[in-house]
Amino acid sequence: MDEGISRLPERQLLEHRDFIGLDYPALYMCKPKRGVKRDESKETYKLPHRLIEKKRRDRINECIAQLKDLLPEHLKLTTLGHLEKAVVLELTLKHLKALTALTEQQHQKIIALQNGK
Repeated sequence: MDEGISRLPERQLLEHRDFIGLDYPALYMCKPKRGVKRDESKETYKLPHRLIEKKRRDRINECIAQLKDLLPEHLKLTTLGHLEKAVVLELTLKHLKALTALTEQQHQKIIALQNGK
């Protein structure tokens, strides 16, 4: 092989330990065999993939719910009705930027007081 060409990393296959903690039967853990038709192996892939995606969506939704709970009430009241996920994220960003600016102002005041002594 030419030394100037870098070797591509080998494809890593998922193993049983990669799926520990996921809720689905061990039946779908088997790796497709060489003789298995493409459609059959595709079906055994779909169920774990759907479950992994569902877990990912659930984690995202849980984090957004936690962010919503952390928002101050006055920000929640700026919107009418139900807070959509995008609105929760926008309000969280707005609040974080305000907190960052406030922290920076306080830091500048502390430096000014220290330098004034």
